[in-house]
Amino acid sequence: MSDRPVIRRRWWSRAMGFRGAIFCCLVISMAVSLRARSDEPERVRPATGTVSELPKPSEQSVDTLAKHLDAAQDWLYRQMQRFFAATDMRFGASTEAPIVVPLSPVRIGIDLQFLHRTDGFDLGGAPEAEVAVALPNIERRLKVFITSDSLQETPVDPSEQHNPLSLGAGFALQPQLNAELGVRTSSSPSAFAALRWAQTVSLGPALAYLFVKPYVQSGMGIGTSGGVVLEEWDGRWMWRSTSYVDWVRNASATGWSQSLVFGYAPAVIQERRYDVFATGHDLACGVVARLTVSGDRLSRSTAYEASALMKRPIHGNWLFAYIEPLTQWNRVSGWHPDVGVRAGVDLLFWGVASGPGEGHTYCNYL
Repeated sequence: MSDRPVIRRRWWSRAMGFRGAIFCCLVISMAVSLRARSDEPERVRPATGTVSELPKPSEQSVDTLAKHLDAAQDWLYRQMQRFFAATDMRFGASTEAPIVVPLSPVRIGIDLQFLHRTDGFDLGGAPEAEVAVALPNIERRLKVFITSDSLQETPVDPSEQHNPLSLGAGFALQPQLNAELGVRTSSSPSAFAALRWAQTVSLGPALAYLFVKPYVQSGMGIGTSGGVVLEEWDGRWMWRSTSYVDWVRNASATGWSQSLVFGYAPAVIQERRYDVFATGHDLACGVVARLTVSGDRLSRSTAYEASALMKRPIHGNWLFAYIEPLTQWNRVSGWHPDVGVRAGVDLLFWGVASGPGEGHTYCNYL
């Protein structure tokens, strides 16, 4: 039997890996060539206030696709906020003076991943959602949440997450310490409880963000996850190092990952979630490069990844899109370079599109 087909496949795999690396370098070079600015990056934050303080619906005619999108976003955002407020006022304690119900941010993401592996092409993806509902009258220190993120806050790219929704409530025990109780909804529902300590520390020009999270989940047992983020900004240029570890007692397993992120970010989405920090998906506008190594034992690596993420708003200040060329090397596939791309959109129901920020974009000059 001839070895030519095998040689050709190896040559093709190496060529694809080489091309993927070259493409990432070109993207990084494009980011470096952007004109640096001395001012700080803009922060995309949820709206504050109450439902009654929201701007009234615009009376202008809706005659374009952009206006239809904004009108739909505004209608859905107002309906959600009214529902949250009405639920809180109805089931809250009737013996005490009612507390004003603040606005609750809602984020929805849709992500896809396309990879060329040794055994062919692979297409994957998953929607994600995060809702932090403030219901102060139901419980004075209770915060209800709905999320598709993992309990351990594992830093996995959104397109690779396949987590069921979690429904739960958080209790602020101290300024940096929270307790979580909830249920994961799936074909085999499970209950969970966790304590989460997080702290941000200033280290001169750099910032350190740390979290530790002991947890227990039915069907999994006891575990502890934790992470450290070191971040420094120079104007709108940023570098970031993220370290993560997760230990599960019943399985005697320890998973870990280390990432380095560098790039140019005129605007970032203001979220304090470790997985978003580690993957660079808190970017609202700009270009960042990322190198990641992960493993299932403290002394053994199982995967490497190099990627370049480009993200910007595609409509208004609530609809964002990204594309991320990448190359992966996995131990299970003999370190074959799997070349592909991720893409997705983020929908931020953090305010009305017809509010003070109407028409504002964060990347006018890119």
